[in-house]
Amino acid sequence: MRKLIGRILLALLLAVVVLNWTYGRLPATPKPRGRFLALSGGLRMRYLERPGAGPAVLLIHGLPGTAEDFEHVTPLLAGERTIAIDRLGYGFSSGGYFPFSRQLQAVQEVIEKLHLQHPILVGHSYGGAISLAFAERHPNEVRGLVLVDAAATCTRNSAYQRDQARMVQALELPVVSQVADVTFSQLLRKVSAVQGDSEAFDPVAVAPAHRQRLLAINMKHGNLEAWAGETLAANGVIEGIDRRLTHIRPPAIVIQGASDHLVKPQCGRRLAALLPDARLQMVSGGHMAPYTHPQAIAVAVRQVAAFYHSGG
Repeated sequence: MRKLIGRILLALLLAVVVLNWTYGRLPATPKPRGRFLALSGGLRMRYLERPGAGPAVLLIHGLPGTAEDFEHVTPLLAGERTIAIDRLGYGFSSGGYFPFSRQLQAVQEVIEKLHLQHPILVGHSYGGAISLAFAERHPNEVRGLVLVDAAATCTRNSAYQRDQARMVQALELPVVSQVADVTFSQLLRKVSAVQGDSEAFDPVAVAPAHRQRLLAINMKHGNLEAWAGETLAANGVIEGIDRRLTHIRPPAIVIQGASDHLVKPQCGRRLAALLPDARLQMVSGGHMAPYTHPQAIAVAVRQVAAFYHSGG
């Protein structure tokens, strides 16, 4: 009986390894587009820029993500200068986990080094939390906010999500990561990514380009460390932002998916109600409005710019 059980376990192990290198095998990382900006501490940040006149628009992706998350938005802002970044830890920027305070410092450095001069911040998901915190700390440096399915108010990561993050951290340890890579972790990452991506896009189909980038970039080491660290820190970060929402003065438009599973619609409504100068726009669909409603985001950017110029 012991020999039979041993053979079954060995067969299962071999099956997992085979699946790990067939179905689970992650695609090769593509070559980066765009430019790189040198930040303090020897770090670097990749960004995609489209030239144009002011006001500059700085687009900040969520958790995880890349600058390409706004690839359907920026062409709709022709004539405006747009800069979409790979946040520290993600995409092709310096990898690993960087605390929230360092994310805010990086935004400040981008604004200064690229001479953006009072940009409009467009923040998706956790990028919305970063945009809110930056506007609260630097109110005179921000022209306005477009908050897209922003992680704020009642949004919290569950105990299950935090446990997932701790497991990722364990699998990212030296030696462990190398052994896991060749045995099972590629399969685990792909299954988790596919499930999470479907939930984010639900009720619409996943954008193939996003799925490809998620697997080829965000499921790789460095990006995973950033995701795990931010997932564990997010609840405390959001609670801190919530206490200061009524102090955020720049005009804002809150775009909220009516069927969002990750940032519940009631959280978007509450955010718009608590900000001193905000307007709520509900859109159909789930969490990925930069893919499903790029036009709504572009219109919101132009409305914030017009509001600022009118002195409203």
